[in-house]
This record gives sequence, structure tokens and C-alpha cells, in this order.
Amino acid sequence: MDHAHHALTHQWNTTYIALSYVIATFASYVSLELAARAGRRPTEAGNRFWLVAQALIIGYGIWAMHFVGMLAFQVPAAISYNLPLTVLSGVAAVALLYPALLILHGGALTAGRLLTAGGVAGTGIVVMHYLGMYALRIPGTAVSVSWAPFLASVLIAVGASVAAFFLFKLVSSEWAEGRSRAVMTALKLGAGLVMGFAIVSMHYTGMAALRHRVVDAGALGTTISGADTGLLALLIGVVTFLLIGLAVTSILMDSGSTHDVGELEFTAEGTD
Repeated sequence: MDHAHHALTHQWNTTYIALSYVIATFASYVSLELAARAGRRPTEAGNRFWLVAQALIIGYGIWAMHFVGMLAFQVPAAISYNLPLTVLSGVAAVALLYPALLILHGGALTAGRLLTAGGVAGTGIVVMHYLGMYALRIPGTAVSVSWAPFLASVLIAVGASVAAFFLFKLVSSEWAEGRSRAVMTALKLGAGLVMGFAIVSMHYTGMAALRHRVVDAGALGTTISGADTGLLALLIGVVTFLLIGLAVTSILMDSGSTHDVGELEFTAEGTD
């Protein structure tokens, strides 16, 4: 009936919004630590590990933030998620971030290289976001697109990717090697906070681009019969921080081995 065609009421769960920002920030900071290693000797086969790790952490981190951000969007309906599309959205992010990182670390930093790498990464983030949004199922509703926030979300995704990739290159440069560990840690922490905010901004701008209209109020169902958002948020949060923990462990082990190598070289020089 025509009178039933109205905007779907919704509210935002501030706890999930905060969690999405924490995930985005942690993933951004760890990705900067990984970038410092991935860009040291990018042509060596051993350093491909760091490239893969960086693509996985930032790709999965953005996807996890995105999914938790979607859980923050709460409506009086029996929502569900299309599993294949949800998984595909995460794969799309990693699949495009890895070649973007290869482009970035494939040579000296130039405007063309930076824009190309940022454009590929931004495309991956946009594809991930809207595939994930399309995976959201709200019975009894129809979805339309508001073009202004949609275009804004694309610009934010590409712009944030370009800025992030500049930082990725910066932390692996000769300039970074001449800075103290305290300075670089402070830079990465500050950059992680800003990158996290940019990622979250893109997500919620993108969500604002979709308009859900009720076309069959009787089909909406109830929140009780829908997906258990609390369990999903807990599961994603645990897996995310486990992966970040593994990445941090690898970084610490690499830092320790690098320090040991430095000591050995110093000892060898001292015996000559």
C-alpha cells in the first residue's frame, strides 16, 4: 500500500561505533609498522611476507570495521546477512590492496605512482563497502541511492588511501631511518588515529548514501528473529584482535632479530 512507503526508522549503537573506530585505528597503526618493513627491500622475496601481511591486516581491518559499523545500524526488523557476499566483500578489499602495495613499493615515490596505488586501494575499499552493504538483508524494504554521499564516500576512500600510502612510503624511507624510535612511534600513533578516523568517516558517509524504504510493513519481522548482532560483534572483535596480535608478535620478533644482527655486525667490526 502506498501509505506504507516510508523511510525505515533506525538508531545507532554508540558502543559499536566506538568499537569500529578502535578496530580501524589499531589496524592502521599496525599496517604502518608493517609498511616500515615491507618497503625496506621490496624486491627481495623475503619481504613479500610483510607485503602480504600488510594487505591482510589493513584489508581485514577495514572490513571488520565496516561490518561492526553495519551492526551499529539498528532497525526494528529481522535483519540478516548474505554470507557469500559478506565474505566476497572482505576478499575484494585484500585482493585490491595487495597489488596497490606492490605498485607503491615497486620504485621511488612519484605522484603518478602514489595516485595509481591510492586509486587501486580506494577502489578496493569502495567495492568492499558496497558489496557488504548489499549483503545486508532487511525484509519488507527497498533501497535507493543518494548520489551526493555516495560520491563523497568514493572521494574519501581514494583520498584516504593516497594519504595512507604516502605515510606507508614515508615510514620506510631514508628520512625515517634518520629519526629516533620515539619520534617514529609518535608519528605512527598519530597517523593511526587520523587514518582510523578517515576510514570510519568513509564508512558512515557510505551508509548515509543508502536509503531504506518500507514497502511491506508486515514483512519486517522483529529484531529477535534476526541476526544476533551482539554475538557477531564479539566474534569479529575477537578474530580481529587475534590477527592484530599475531602481526604485532611478528613485528616484535623481527625487531629483535634486526637488533641482534646489528649487535653481531658491531661485534665483528670491533674484532677487526
